[in-house]
Amino acid sequence: MLRSEHVMARLYRGRLVTHRLSPDDQRALAVAEELCGLYAAHVGLPRSSLERELTVREEGLGPGLDARRGFKIVRALSKLLEERAGWAAPTEADPYTLRTRVFELAAALPEPPAAESGLLETPTRGDVLSQVAGETGVEDPAACMYADRQGAQLLGDFDRPSPEDLVRRYNVAQVQGVLYSARSLVVDLGEGADARLVFHYVKLLGLIYDLEPLPRGHRLHLDGPLSIFGGTRKYGLRLAKFFPGLLMTSPWELSANVEWKGREAILELDSETSELESHYLGPKDEREAGDVRGAFVRAWERAKDTGGWELESGGDVLPFPERKVALVPDFTLRHTDTGEVVQLEILGFWSERNLVERVALLREAEKQGHRMLVAASERLGASQDALSGAVEGGVVPFKDRLPAKAVLAALQ
Repeated sequence: MLRSEHVMARLYRGRLVTHRLSPDDQRALAVAEELCGLYAAHVGLPRSSLERELTVREEGLGPGLDARRGFKIVRALSKLLEERAGWAAPTEADPYTLRTRVFELAAALPEPPAAESGLLETPTRGDVLSQVAGETGVEDPAACMYADRQGAQLLGDFDRPSPEDLVRRYNVAQVQGVLYSARSLVVDLGEGADARLVFHYVKLLGLIYDLEPLPRGHRLHLDGPLSIFGGTRKYGLRLAKFFPGLLMTSPWELSANVEWKGREAILELDSETSELESHYLGPKDEREAGDVRGAFVRAWERAKDTGGWELESGGDVLPFPERKVALVPDFTLRHTDTGEVVQLEILGFWSERNLVERVALLREAEKQGHRMLVAASERLGASQDALSGAVEGGVVPFKDRLPAKAVLAALQ
């Protein structure tokens, strides 16, 4: 992901146009290739060495791309390569412990240790380091004292992309950077779009959403980070991570209301003309998901007694045409003896409006013969009062992880 200083866009008649590099631009591909080669050549070397080289390349390569903004482009490409790099400490010893012991011994001397002992045979710097080496077993304490500094980290591995892949990733990352400052996002999924795939990422990232059925497809409303009061930075990052998931299907149209340099602007994209490609490989298995849903699956599997209830993946989209909304359950709970089916939705971030609407939908679903449970995290919402009222309406509260016993209690 890019930081805000790497994101570039321009306003044109109220519409925001993000900066792009052409995948066919030989200058851009040459710069991407050189940066990839630079990272690959520094495997096993300190970060400080790589950063010095990047500064030199930034000054040399930037003007060839863009006389005014070339340095920002090079910095952004380098930031994306950083995501593919694995860093390791140069030693297993604890640098803090080494520093502390060296300073303690030096402070206990009547005068600062000298480089050489001199006529009075005073303790030297080497004597202090030798004593620390004997106590800790580290051969060269001086070389390891500051190994926890970022510049001392060694580049352990590097997943080298092709120049074309790096340029494509840059173009997507620019859009993601704009979405950090979104107030709202509307996505129209056409008739042929894989709605389940899109909602996999909505659910995985815990986004606040409303779903409206259309005659041919669905309209997805997503709250932006500037529309909620808490967790703005974290939520903005999740919204940005959603965008490559949307790119994995088509057709779609996107319209985002964003704040750009103090002004309101609209970002509009569609699957036919955007020419953007996702770098995602596709959804993982529920058990591999590193979020609340994956943790709930594992907790359910560890539960000793589930009362005859079996946990399955979520069912189809559950529409409510009268209310012009729909729900996408995360899981289906099926009782082995009675055949009763209950749908479970786990909310990630939520707003007071969002939670009130979910409670109303619970009642509407029950009237239509659908039994549903909604679970909401106490830590990812805007109002504890709203959550308390929602609990009375049937919402299951949880903190960081949704326990199986809380869902089983609600089922009873």
